[in-house]
Amino acid sequence: MYIVIAGGGEVGGELARTLEKAHDVVVIDRNPQAKERLAHLDVKVVVGGATDPDTLREAGVDQADLFIASTDSDEINLLASLLAKGLGAKETLCFVGKGGYVEVLDDPRTAEILGTRIDKVLWPQRAMAREIVEVILVPGAVDTEVLAGGRLRFVEYRVKEGGAYAHRLLSELSWPEGTLVVGVVRDGAFLSFAHPEFPELVLEPGDKLLFVTSLRAFPELEACFATGRGVRRVMVIGGGNVGFMVAQELLRRRLEVVIIEPSRERCEWLSQELPGALIIQGDGTDLQLLEAEGMQEADAVVAVTDNDEKNLLASLLAKQLGVSKVITRVSRSETRRLFEQVGIDLPLTPRQAAVRAVLDFLGPENVEHVSTMDENIELLEVELPEGFRPRPLRALATSQVAPVALERDHRVMLYREDLEVLPGDRLFLVVAREVADEAVARIVG
Repeated sequence: MYIVIAGGGEVGGELARTLEKAHDVVVIDRNPQAKERLAHLDVKVVVGGATDPDTLREAGVDQADLFIASTDSDEINLLASLLAKGLGAKETLCFVGKGGYVEVLDDPRTAEILGTRIDKVLWPQRAMAREIVEVILVPGAVDTEVLAGGRLRFVEYRVKEGGAYAHRLLSELSWPEGTLVVGVVRDGAFLSFAHPEFPELVLEPGDKLLFVTSLRAFPELEACFATGRGVRRVMVIGGGNVGFMVAQELLRRRLEVVIIEPSRERCEWLSQELPGALIIQGDGTDLQLLEAEGMQEADAVVAVTDNDEKNLLASLLAKQLGVSKVITRVSRSETRRLFEQVGIDLPLTPRQAAVRAVLDFLGPENVEHVSTMDENIELLEVELPEGFRPRPLRALATSQVAPVALERDHRVMLYREDLEVLPGDRLFLVVAREVADEAVARIVG
C-alpha cells in the first residue's frame, strides 16, 4: 500500500517504523529535522504543513491508499484528513486527543454536512487510560489484559531482588491450577515456553514473567506476587485528558483519588467534573507538597503530565516515599527503558495504542491486535479460517511464538500440547513483535 503519514513525531515516527517494511511510506512534517530523525527508515520525508494542499500533492496524497493524520494538533489532523480525502486519498485515519471530536465525527449527520467523511477517528489516550486503570486494580502486576470476553486474564509480573522467585530455576516453580506460564521477558527480548533454553532458565531480578490464567485461578496467582493491602488510594499527577479519564474510572470503582494539577483553570474544571476527587493546584514534582498531600500513603501513583522529565521526577519521588506501584506516561520511546531501569513499574505511551489501531485497520479481519507489552511483544487474537489444517497446538509454538489458549463454541481452553486446533477456533497468541506478521501468515496460510 501507498501510505502518507502527517506528522513525524512520536506517534507518526513509530507508525513509519512499523509500516515501512511492508508498505511505501511518505511522512509529512513541518520540521526540517524530521529528515535526519527518520533517515534510518526506508521512507520519504516531505517538509511542509499537513494542511497545505501543495505539500499534500507533493506527498502524493492523490495516489494514497491510506492517509494517517498524527500530528500533535487535533485541529490540524481533522483538516488534513478532510483535505486528503478531497484530494483523492482512498481512506483516512485521524488521531485526536479530545473525546468530543470522536462523537461529532462518528455522527452520520457530520458527513452529510461536510459532503465527505473521515474513515476512522482514533483516540489512543482513551485506550491508555483504560490500561492504566486495569493495571492499578491488579496490585502485583506491571501489565494486564482481559481476554475471551473476560474469561481469561493475561498478566505480567516483575521478578524483584529479594523476592520469592529471584535466582530460582523456573522449571522448579509451581503455579496455581488453571495458570499457564507464557514466557519470560529479559532485557526486552521475549522467550516463549517453547524456547529451547526455557526449562533451564534461572530467573533474574528485572525479568518479567508472563501468564495467562482463568478467572478462577487468578486470585491465587495474584497472591503469589501481591504484597500488602489492596488498592484504596491513588494519586494522579497531571489533570489533562488521560489523568481525567483515569480519575473518572477510579472514582466509579469507589477508590479515593487525589489529582495534582498546576493550572488553576483546569483545577476548577476538574472540581466541577469530578466532585468525588480531591483536586490540588500545585507542582507534581514539589516534594514538600507531595508529602503534605499524603503521597506516601497512596497505593499507586500515576504520572501523566505531557512532560517526560516531570513525570520521571514525580515517579522517582513516589518511589522514594515508598509507593508500591508507579505508572508513568512516556512520550519518547528512547526514555522508556530508562524509566524501567530506575524502578518505574509501567512506563506507558499512547503510541502503543495508536500502532495497534492502525495495524487492526490494515490487517485482515480475522486478526486483532489485543495489546502490546514492553513495546516488543504482541498479544493477538486470530480467527482460524475454514481452510485451516487441523494440528496439535504444540505445532504452532516456537521460541518467539506462544499459542496460549483457544476459544471454541464459547468454551475457552488453555494451552495443552495435545489440544487439537480446528477451523473456526479463536486462537490467542503471544508473539515477539518482529515475527508477528510472519507467525500469523504461517499459521493461517
